[in-house]
Amino acid sequence: MVSTLKGLIEYEGTAQQLPKFSDPLAALKELNVEEIVDIPPTKPDIELILKVKSELVILSTKVIKTPIGKSLENQTLTGWKLIVEGELRQVVLYVADERCQSIHGAHFNVPFSTFIVLPPDFDETQCLTVEGYIEDIYAEQIGTRKIFKNITLLLVAQIS
Repeated sequence: MVSTLKGLIEYEGTAQQLPKFSDPLAALKELNVEEIVDIPPTKPDIELILKVKSELVILSTKVIKTPIGKSLENQTLTGWKLIVEGELRQVVLYVADERCQSIHGAHFNVPFSTFIVLPPDFDETQCLTVEGYIEDIYAEQIGTRKIFKNITLLLVAQIS
């Protein structure tokens, strides 16, 4: 995992290297997990965000049958989808808006659920492994007790 600095905030947890694909129709999904979070009531107000640590955890996967066709939004359905459920585990370290300016950490676990369209020739006897990558992390203080966060994820289903 890589640590990067943007502005005055350090971001830890982005992928060091992303996979390369030879097939233009790889089974993958990019998504953004964005939210506005509140600092817990037991913690002091924020003066300055120092660091955001993020970890992506895949909790479960499940293959389902779907219709075959193309939607009006131009999405192609092949007959198979992989449902992926996971969690983003994050810690935001910040300087308290107090005279002593102590450093505090607020922990956030954000669940997500999405799907990956599988190839039309997928067979239920094939093995699937899912790799998750954090492509980008962004956070911004939007109040004395509120933080906006946006995490860009890449999920890749390897079929063997």
